[in-house]
Amino acid sequence: MNYRLLNAIRDIQVASKECNLYSGSIDGAWGKGSASGVTSLLDDYNYRVNGSRAHTSPLPVILASQDNTSALKGIQNNLKLLKLYEGDVDGVMGPGTWNAFRKVVASYRAYNKVPFLDIGWSKKVTKAFIKKVEDWCKKHNMDERAPSWLMACMHFETGGTFSPTIRNGAGAYYFGLIQFGKDAASDMGTTVDYLITLTAEQQLDWVFKYFEMWMKRGKVYTRLEDFYLTIFYPAAVGKTPDEVIFNRDIEKQKLGYTQNKGFDFDKDGKITVGEINTRLYTTYYDGMLPQNRVVLNQNY
Repeated sequence: MNYRLLNAIRDIQVASKECNLYSGSIDGAWGKGSASGVTSLLDDYNYRVNGSRAHTSPLPVILASQDNTSALKGIQNNLKLLKLYEGDVDGVMGPGTWNAFRKVVASYRAYNKVPFLDIGWSKKVTKAFIKKVEDWCKKHNMDERAPSWLMACMHFETGGTFSPTIRNGAGAYYFGLIQFGKDAASDMGTTVDYLITLTAEQQLDWVFKYFEMWMKRGKVYTRLEDFYLTIFYPAAVGKTPDEVIFNRDIEKQKLGYTQNKGFDFDKDGKITVGEINTRLYTTYYDGMLPQNRVVLNQNY
């Protein structure tokens, strides 16, 4: 599965939904709703810049019947015509394409007074918790989506509770926001027994210390899965989707497989990075739905 392409369309759907221009699922499937939402965003920007409405717009039509790659190429072509994008029309959502599309979305928000939404799963935690996550990601110059990526990991690890005391669902000795175990706690100079005495906001500091420890060991966080795999199995960070992490038939991996067999979607006795990504990105995009995010006041 091409996660990069699938998630590019999902990110576009999220942005369109935030602007009340898309009512469908965040599923990465290009169709009528996705095409309509993006067309409205582009035409609105074109009107602000060039003074032309959709029916007289010089922008090429992005068809609902296109596949994901063709749709993304169509968006890139439109962004070029709007002088927002100078890269190749290659159907890849790189930083240039994403930044250009964000400008279109920002323009629509400003002129149509669309309220901003806080980070993913923000309705599940306190304002203090959110601020700490955002400040830490900003401190380390991470992608603007990183706070929501981190929230998705903690939502996943705690079963949506964000509880600092919740125990691993399989009964293993792992607890809290990122399921701290004895080895991880020891590496940071603390204990699990101490960590579970903390509030969620207090334990969050140890979540940050955990990631900073791995940063010093060379881990880089540029994708959602980089965060999660650092929690789940650090050696897998940067691996391809078909990389097998646990195999039921290999003696040294049996316990890891048994404790995480819920990831084995095709029931073949193997857990791959791709299978983990499937669950993880579902959690992330569920968290990005408006009903799971705090509405922010915004002065235009």
